Amino acid sequence: MADHVELRTGAYLDSVTLMQVSRTVAAAPGVEAAQVAMATELNLEVIRGMGFDVPASAPNDLVVAIRGDEAGIAAGQSALEAALAQSRSAAGASAGFGEAPAARTLGGAIRLSGADLALVSVPGEHAVTEALDAVRAGVSVMVFSDNVPVEDEVRLKNAAAAADVLVMGPDCGTAVVGGVALGFANVVRSGSVGLVAASGTGAQQVMCLLDAAGVGISHCLGVGGRDLSSEVAARSTKQALAALAADPETTSVVVVSKPPAPEVLADLEAYAAGLGKSVHWATLGAGRPDLTAAVESVLSAVGAAVPEWPTWSAVGSDHDAAASTGSLRGLFCGGTLADEAMLVAGEALGDIRSNIPLRPDLALGADLRDPGHVVVDFGDDTMTRGRAHPMIDPSLRLDRIALEAADPTCGVLLLDLVLGHGAHADPAPELAAAVRNARETAAAAGRDLHVVVSVTGTTSDPQGLERSAQALAEAGADVLLSNAAATRRALHLLGHDVPAPESATGDTAYATLAGPASDAAAEPLHGLLTSEVSVAAAGVSLFSDALRAQAVSVTEASWQPPMAGTTADLGRVLADSRRDEANAEALRRMTAAGADLVDVRPAHEALGLERGTFLHAGPPITFDRASGPLKGALIGAMLFEGLADTAEEAEAKLEQGDGITLEPCHHRDAVGPMAGVISPSMWVYELRDEVHDNTSWCSLNEGLGKVLRYGAYGPEVIERLRWMNTVLGPILQQAVRARVDQQGSIDVKGIIAQMLQMGDEGHNRNRAGSLMLLRELLPTMITADASSADIAEAVRFSGANEHFFLNLGMPACKLSTLAAHGIPGSSVVTTMARNGTDFGIRVSGTGDAWFTGPANTPEGLFLGSYGPDDANPDIGDSAITETAGIGGFAMAAAPAIVKFVGGDVPFALRATQTMYEITVGEHTAYQVPILEFRGTPTGIDVAAVARTGILPQINTGMAGRVAGTGQVGAGLVTPPEQCFTQALAALASAAGRG
Repeated sequence: MADHVELRTGAYLDSVTLMQVSRTVAAAPGVEAAQVAMATELNLEVIRGMGFDVPASAPNDLVVAIRGDEAGIAAGQSALEAALAQSRSAAGASAGFGEAPAARTLGGAIRLSGADLALVSVPGEHAVTEALDAVRAGVSVMVFSDNVPVEDEVRLKNAAAAADVLVMGPDCGTAVVGGVALGFANVVRSGSVGLVAASGTGAQQVMCLLDAAGVGISHCLGVGGRDLSSEVAARSTKQALAALAADPETTSVVVVSKPPAPEVLADLEAYAAGLGKSVHWATLGAGRPDLTAAVESVLSAVGAAVPEWPTWSAVGSDHDAAASTGSLRGLFCGGTLADEAMLVAGEALGDIRSNIPLRPDLALGADLRDPGHVVVDFGDDTMTRGRAHPMIDPSLRLDRIALEAADPTCGVLLLDLVLGHGAHADPAPELAAAVRNARETAAAAGRDLHVVVSVTGTTSDPQGLERSAQALAEAGADVLLSNAAATRRALHLLGHDVPAPESATGDTAYATLAGPASDAAAEPLHGLLTSEVSVAAAGVSLFSDALRAQAVSVTEASWQPPMAGTTADLGRVLADSRRDEANAEALRRMTAAGADLVDVRPAHEALGLERGTFLHAGPPITFDRASGPLKGALIGAMLFEGLADTAEEAEAKLEQGDGITLEPCHHRDAVGPMAGVISPSMWVYELRDEVHDNTSWCSLNEGLGKVLRYGAYGPEVIERLRWMNTVLGPILQQAVRARVDQQGSIDVKGIIAQMLQMGDEGHNRNRAGSLMLLRELLPTMITADASSADIAEAVRFSGANEHFFLNLGMPACKLSTLAAHGIPGSSVVTTMARNGTDFGIRVSGTGDAWFTGPANTPEGLFLGSYGPDDANPDIGDSAITETAGIGGFAMAAAPAIVKFVGGDVPFALRATQTMYEITVGEHTAYQVPILEFRGTPTGIDVAAVARTGILPQINTGMAGRVAGTGQVGAGLVTPPEQCFTQALAALASAAGRG
C-alpha cells in the first residue's frame, strides 16, 4: 500500500460537498482509505490520525489524502477529479447565453434576487461579513455558522436592530418562517404557536412534541445559542418576541433556550409581560422543567390533550436484566439535547463530565474521555471547524460509539437522532449498524451494553420517523420521541428510577401573564412574517437544496474565502464607519467628473519637464529594474531628445543616471500608454475637469507596430516621433484651439459614452471613438496654418489609427479617478498602472502610497510568429480605463474585442457582469446596451476584491520582452493579489486611526 497526499490552493469547497467527495473517492476500487478536506486543525488531526503525513498547510488549502495500491490511487484520483468537476459544473451552471455568473457574496445574491430573507452557513470567521450584507440591505438573516466571536455577534445584532431586521444566530441551527424550514428543521403542521429559540435541537424537540400532540406552529424564530447570555442580553429574542406579538397568526409564544443567564431571563420575563400575548418558557436549567414538561404545560394552556409520547422498544433486548454497573455515555449531535440530558441525569448521577459542562470544573480533556459519566456534544463549535455538522456527517460520533463499545466502563449509551430538512438524508441505517456492532462488541467481552436513542422527528419528515425509529429498535436500542424520557430510560437501565415530573395543568413555572396590547409596529421586520419568503444563501448548498425541495425560491452566492491572510484586515476595513459614505462619495465624484479636450502642447510647457526628465508608466522604478520595453522606450526617448547618438550610448547614460530623472506619469497627473515614456519635447493632449478643477495629460498616439511605447527605438520610430513633434503636434494644437474658440472644448466624456454604445470598450477597441474624435477635429485641422501635404498626412495618419482616441480616453479616465482620490476611509482604487516589472495601485483613502506586486504576463492572441515566450509582463498606464469603469470592465459593450484579445462572446459578457461584484456602483454616463443600458461597473473596491478573490479584468496590448521588439500581440491580464492585500492592510491601519 502507498499514500498519496497533496495540497491544492485556491480550491475551497464547503464541508458538506467535501464529505460527499471523500465518500466517492473512498469507494473507488483499490482505495483503502481516503479523505478530502480543507486543512483546518480538526481535519488535519483526523487525516493524521488515519496515518497520513500532511505537509505544512493553511486553512484555505484543500488536502487530498488517498491510500491504496498503485491502481487504487489512480482510481481514487480519477474519482476525485470527476467529483470535483461535477461540483464545479453544478455551481457554475448557466441557464442561457451570457447569463450573469453567480454572485460571490451574500450582498450580491440579494441584489440579484431581491430576496427578503438570507441564510449564512460559511465558516464562522467570515460569517459576520456576509450577514452584514443582509442587514445593510434591510433583510433578516439566519446565521447557521458557529465559531463567531461574541463581540461580533453583539455588533451585528445592534446593526440589525437599527435596521429593523432580525439576526437569527450565529449558531442558529433551526428556523421556520411562514412555513419555510431553514437549516435543520422538521416538517411540522402549521398552527398558532410561535417559537423563539436560543437553541436549535431544543426548538426541534419542542416542535416535534407539539406536532405529535396535534398542535402546529406559526413561526420558529431562532436567535442563536448565546442570545440569552449576559454578553448578548437577548437582543434578538426581544425583537423576535415583538414580531410574533404583532403577528396575527400567532396566539401564544414559547421561548426555548439552553440554560440562560438568570439576569437576562428575569429581564426578558418582564419584557414579555408587556407584549399582549401569552408567553411560555421552555428554558432549561437547574430546578426548571425539562423540554417535555414545558411542552405538556403549553398543551394544557392551549387546551390540547397531552398524549402518550411515542416509544419503540428494543427488539431482542432483555428489559428485566440486572441494571448495568457501568457509566452513562451520552453521545449527542444536538447541544441542547445534551444539556437537557445532563440536567435530568445529574439529579441521579451527580457530576457528569462534558465538552459543554454544566460547571467549568467538569470539562473533559482534549481526548473527550473519562471513566465516569460523560456527555459529548459533537455539534459543539470546537468539533465543527472545517467539518460538516454531525447531523450531516456523523462519522466522528460513529467512531466514538465503537470506542465506547470496547470500553468496559461504559454501561449505557444514550444517543440522539435528529431528522428533518437539512440533516443527513437517511441517518438511521448507519446509526443502527453502529448500535448493532457496539452491542455485539460488548457481548463478545461478556457485557450487555444497553443503548437508548431519543429521536427528534415527525411523521412527515423526509427520512421517515417510524422507519428510522424501527431500524434502531431492531438493532437493539430503546427509542423514544422525548429526549427527557430517553434520559430517564437510560438512568433506569443504570439502576436509577427517576420519575417523570407531573404534567403541569397550566403555564410553566416561568410563564408570564399576558400584558397590555403591544406597541410594536404593525409590520415589524419589514413584513417578514406576513410575506412569501424568498431566500439568498451563502455557504452549504445542502441547505439551499432543502429549501428548493420546499418549492422556495433560492439564490445562492458562489462563496469563496477571502484572499489568504486578509480576514482580520477585512474585518477592520468593513467595520470602518466612514467607508460606506466615503465610497459613495468617491463614486459620485468619479461619475460627475468632466473631461474636456482644451489644448495640445509640448510636455516641457504643459508638465514642466526639464531636459533629462522622463515620465514613464506604472509605479516608480529604477533603470536597472526596468523591463525590456521600458528600457527600449527610454533609449528611444534619449535618441529623440538628442541626449545620445547611439542606443549603446543612451543605455550607458541611463544606467549611470547622471542628469537623468525617471518619474511616473501619475506623479504629474499624466498617463502614458504601454511604456508610457513622455520626454520634454513630445506633445501631449491637455484635458480639463472643470467640476473638480483638475487637469490631466497624455502623449499623442503613434499607431501600431514598431513604436516607442512598445519599446521599439529604430530609425523609423525616431523619424515618426520627429514628424509628430514638428508636424502633427502643431496641427493638432491649432485644430483644438480653433475648435475651442469656435464651439468650445471637445467633450471627451461624451464621446466615451457614445462609443460604448457603438461597439467600443475604450481600451483595446477605439474605432468608433477615434472616428468621432476625428469628426470633431477635421473641420479645423484642414484650416491649420500648414502645407496641404502636411495637413493631408496628419489627417491620413489620424484617420488610419484605430487607437487615435485611446490617448484621450486615458486622461479622461484619469480625471475621473483623480476626482475620487484622497477621501478618508474610501477603499476605492484610483490608480492601476504597470511598468513592465511591477503592477501598482493607489487607493483613495491611503493617499499617494503605491501598493505593488510582480506584473503578470497577458494571455491572448499574438502577431505573426510571436508566441508566449516573446511577451513581456504587463505594462502601461492604460489600465486607468478599467479603473474608471471602461476597458475590460465594459467588454460586454464590445463583444468583437474577443477577436483582438482572445476569449469568446459569452466570456466578454461574463467579464463585465463579474466586475459588478468588486465595484461600488455603476457609471451614470457609461452604459452597456446589451445589459439593458446598465451603467458600467465603476469604482473598484479593495475590500470587495480581497473578499471575493475576483481580480480586475484588464484588456491590454503585449510588448515584446526584448527591448526594440515592439508589439507582439494583445490579450487579457489581471493584477497580482499582493497589490490588494497590501492596500487592505494600509486601509485597516488607517481605519484604526480613523
